Amino acid sequence: MTFRSIFVHVDDTEPCDRRLGVAARLARAYPAELLGAYIAPSSELGGFASMVLPGNVMARHLREAGAAQGQAEARLRAAAAAAGVTSVTWHSPAGDPIEAAVMRARYADLAVIGQPPRDEPTVGFSAELAHAVVMDSGRPVLFVPSAGDYPVVGERVLIAWKDCRESARAVSDALPLLKDAKKVFAIAITPEADDSVHDILTDAAVSGFLKRHAVEATVRRLVAPDTDAGELLLSQAADFGADLIVMGGFSRSRVADLVWGSVTRVMLQSMTAPVLMSR
Repeated sequence: MTFRSIFVHVDDTEPCDRRLGVAARLARAYPAELLGAYIAPSSELGGFASMVLPGNVMARHLREAGAAQGQAEARLRAAAAAAGVTSVTWHSPAGDPIEAAVMRARYADLAVIGQPPRDEPTVGFSAELAHAVVMDSGRPVLFVPSAGDYPVVGERVLIAWKDCRESARAVSDALPLLKDAKKVFAIAITPEADDSVHDILTDAAVSGFLKRHAVEATVRRLVAPDTDAGELLLSQAADFGADLIVMGGFSRSRVADLVWGSVTRVMLQSMTAPVLMSR
C-alpha cells in the first residue's frame, strides 16, 4: 500500500503555499501524481445577473476569474517543480466548489487541504469544505496548519487511538506514512483510571496490527475527561515532537447541521502539526 495520487486544494490564500509544499514533497517521496484543483467560494454569476449586467462588467468578471485560476495553477506547478515532481494534473472545476473538492479527493489516494481559518472572511466556506471532504470523500485527509513550516511530515507520528471504526480506518489509511516513520507513539485516552480487559486487549490489538505491517509503535493509555482529551493530545504531541498526528474524524448530528466531535474540533482549531484524518 502506498500513495500513487495526491490531491491538493489550491486557492488564493497565503497558507496555500504551505500546503502545496507539503503535498509536493509527499508526491516526490512516494512517488505520486500531484493533482491540483482551484477550489474557492463560487464567483459564478447566476442566470439573472448574466442577463442584466452590462457586457463589459461580465467580461471583466470572467477575466478576473480566469486570472485567479491561472495564478493558482502557477503556484501548484512552482511547488511541484521545487520538489522535483514531474507528474502534475491541474483542474479548474466548474459548478459547486464543495462538490468538486469531494469528487477530486475521492479519486485520489490522499487529499491535502488547509486548516480551516478562525477569522478569515471565508471561514464558513473553509469549514464546510473541511467537513465535506472528510465525511464524504471516503479518503484520508491531511490538514496542514495555517502557520508554521513543515519540511518533514511523518518522521515522528502520534496516533490518537480509540477502539472504533474511524480510528481503525485512520491507522490503516496512514500506513504508507507509518511504515516510513522513525518513531510512532499511540495515545489512548480514557475517562476511567482503571484499564478494563477490553482496553488492554484493544491496545494490544492495534500494536499487533501495526507490527504485522513492520511498524513498531509504543501504545500508552492516559486518563482525562472527554472535554480535556483534545488538549491532552496536543500536549502529548508537543512533548513527543510529533510532525504528524493520525486520528479518526468524528462528527455528530445536531438539529439540521453536522458538527465536529469535541476532540476533532479542538484538533482542527489548534493543530500545531499536520493532522491526517479519516472517517
